[in-house]
Amino acid sequence: MFLPENIDLAHSEEYSLSIRLAPDGFSFCIYSDTDPSVFHHQGTSLGNRLSPNDQIKKVIFDLGFFSQPFRKTSVTVVSPRYTLVPDAYYDRKRVRDLFQFNFHQPDGSVLVDSVQEGACHILFELNGELHAFLARNLWNPCFRHHTGSLLRLFHAYDKDPERKSCFADFHDQSVTLICFSGERLLAVNTFPAVNVHDTTFFIVSLWDKLQLDQSADSFFLSGDVTSHNASVEILQRLIRKVERVALHPRVMVEKELLQCLPTDTLATLCG
Repeated sequence: MFLPENIDLAHSEEYSLSIRLAPDGFSFCIYSDTDPSVFHHQGTSLGNRLSPNDQIKKVIFDLGFFSQPFRKTSVTVVSPRYTLVPDAYYDRKRVRDLFQFNFHQPDGSVLVDSVQEGACHILFELNGELHAFLARNLWNPCFRHHTGSLLRLFHAYDKDPERKSCFADFHDQSVTLICFSGERLLAVNTFPAVNVHDTTFFIVSLWDKLQLDQSADSFFLSGDVTSHNASVEILQRLIRKVERVALHPRVMVEKELLQCLPTDTLATLCG
């Protein structure tokens, strides 16, 4: 595997490893929290020849370095199968029961991403066999959900404390919407973003349900916006204040690569 000259895996404890598990792809990046010149990103789609689990196992075994002792190892799971539980109702002993309020008979492991910024806990599902494999073969991994990374990022984003705001992140043929009233979290939802009119309907419906003002409240866009220009053009005719999220990851990377990275990955590099 090609790595930049300034990454020496004989000293893996100097770097952080971030893995992203998407519905149709596996990617990872190696970076340094102290040296912005240290960065490598690599990804692969999950083909049909092997099952997704077997394909991920094969990548990890073939590359052979994932079990090394990195400074920190995180696994971000991208999935619409999640639910948010406010602090007041969270009970770590009843995580599976809480998850089943929205998703009956979960097949895999139910994991938790606790988000202090939203005073909530994100309960999400990961295939049990894959979870056990990663827990065995990675160095003390921390499992996160993609909405947790986005929520932390957008909570800290510069927005009007007196108004409501909606963030729409386009990714993996989906759109994740996160809405705030000032600093208070109102809603987090992930919808399919395949059909232009369906995508527009999902977003407009949430604005209507949360009573966001189309003239005064802000609509922030991030992620693979270019692939959804048709939906964005419709929304710009309905919503007055529309702007792109400006991100400043602490790595020295070509602009073209940064534009290709998912927002939840960039959030890790901004933190």
